[in-house]
Amino acid sequence: MGHHSVLEHVNITFAIDDISRANSHQLVRHRLASYSQQSQRFVNFKKGFEYVIPSTIGTQEELEKEYEDVMNKISEFYKYMVDRCGVPTEDARYIIPNACCTNITMTVNARELIEMCKLRLCATAQWEIRKMFEMIVACVKSNRQLRFLSEYLTPKCEWLKHCPEGKKSCGKFPPLKDGDKKAI
Repeated sequence: MGHHSVLEHVNITFAIDDISRANSHQLVRHRLASYSQQSQRFVNFKKGFEYVIPSTIGTQEELEKEYEDVMNKISEFYKYMVDRCGVPTEDARYIIPNACCTNITMTVNARELIEMCKLRLCATAQWEIRKMFEMIVACVKSNRQLRFLSEYLTPKCEWLKHCPEGKKSCGKFPPLKDGDKKAI
């Protein structure tokens, strides 16, 4: 009946591993969830760091090799600063790129998860966060107590039956034309 306030009493916790810091920065913009993220201040990357390679880079062999070379140089310079120059890890981390992998725990109520999915499952959302939310939806669908939520975990256009992205529309639903009433 549309009374979604009761969903605020259902809290779900996700352990999210090996996402880029760029992705985690997008995720934590959702203010109604709680997060605990792996610290770069206290983690020592002297043995290197894992990183995400976007497919736009990973599908180009030469570009991927250059990308990996840069990541290795950053890792080597980090180690040099910490081991040989006495730079504390909390300061050496300033050179760690947004591609560096992190782990984050997110606790979110079901109502906010619906709102997050409206934005992050959109075809115009960045690929990494969209993929992460597709995995979150799969987890919810596989849990028999939460399965009822899965019909609500969709992009905003499926709720509205039009695309709110305007000229950025993926074409799944038509964008509103000037003068059309927006759905609330």
